[in-house]
Amino acid sequence: MGEVNNKKLKRKIRKLRQQLIRLVEKKGSFSDKEVVKLSQRLDRYILMAQKSSSKLKVYG
Repeated sequence: MGEVNNKKLKRKIRKLRQQLIRLVEKKGSFSDKEVVKLSQRLDRYILMAQKSSSKLKVYG
């Protein structure tokens, strides 16, 4: 993953975090189905970023 894609990924993570914060405030619960679904989506992006970061350290 190149630097540009890595920046896009970080932007997406920030955006999803903000959405998650707003959704939790709106729903008032961390266990609401929508909150859990968005949290899991955010988790997938965070894992992608971690994998990308570890590849850059190994190969960079």
